[in-house]
Amino acid sequence: MTAARQEHAEATQKSQPFCDVSVFLPADFVLDSGESLSRPELKVRVYGELENPAIVAAGGISAGRAVAPCKDSDGWWRDIVSPGGFVDLDRFCVIGFDFLPNPGETARTISTHDHARALADALDVLDIEKLYGFVGASYGGMIGLAFAETYPRRIEKLCAISAPDRAHPAATALRGVQRRLIAFAAKQGDAQAGVSLARQLAMVTYRTPEEFAERFEGAPGEAAGAPYDVCDYLISRGDAYHLDPQRYVTLSDSIDRHRVDPAKIETESLIVAPDSDRLTPSSDLKRLADGLSAASFVEIPSLYGHDAFLKNADVIGPHIKKFFEERIS
Repeated sequence: MTAARQEHAEATQKSQPFCDVSVFLPADFVLDSGESLSRPELKVRVYGELENPAIVAAGGISAGRAVAPCKDSDGWWRDIVSPGGFVDLDRFCVIGFDFLPNPGETARTISTHDHARALADALDVLDIEKLYGFVGASYGGMIGLAFAETYPRRIEKLCAISAPDRAHPAATALRGVQRRLIAFAAKQGDAQAGVSLARQLAMVTYRTPEEFAERFEGAPGEAAGAPYDVCDYLISRGDAYHLDPQRYVTLSDSIDRHRVDPAKIETESLIVAPDSDRLTPSSDLKRLADGLSAASFVEIPSLYGHDAFLKNADVIGPHIKKFFEERIS
């Protein structure tokens, strides 16, 4: 039994619903950029029994290892991953992980393939030779695609939601503006204000005009320059968002750096496309599915655009459940 498995067993005996494991990456772990990590560590959280089929769950750049509800977190995907849920913790072992770079890291350029290689090292530490599945949304889905391309023999099923084989140029343009906002604010001595503005712009791209029309009246402020009601909402979302500015830039850039070759992915796959997603258009995801050797494509109706994986669990969840529970007794 590896040390990580022993730690997990002891946590389970103490009736804890999860176990955190710090995986120290090999000394020769080098990023695709040629940089080396000053903190070569991947933080992983394991839910459920390691003897059950293992599924990795990963989300957008703000997500992390706290996938399901537990004592220290509500879980960013609690509507999908839970005991008896669409990804059932009574049937599966679910693995979440924090994205690189770690806080304070000096390396600046991270790829989805870097994450795939780091995850493979973590699975070695956990003594998991092969994943039953990987379910990823947005950036997490891109990592799932990179993992399936790099390690075809280590994964049986892949579900990718709002995750293309490469970023759409229009989405890259929007994220480029966000990164330049942070850079401009940093020059003024307030990089965190730039993060807030970048997050506000991001929220506009995550959601849809139809949702904003339904929620806000567009009532003007007291004078020119004063925020409208929809602006107040965005400002509050931006001010509540706390992510290290350089980490934001690195992960945002990693999305646009992402490239996989669908022809090299042989894993049985389910590609899910919200019909209103402006960052990853349904047509791009259909093209991805058509290029995979063994893929099903599902387009779902949604008012919430790119955030459908968070807001429409009742619609997406049954597709995930059916996909992963096929052939599981």
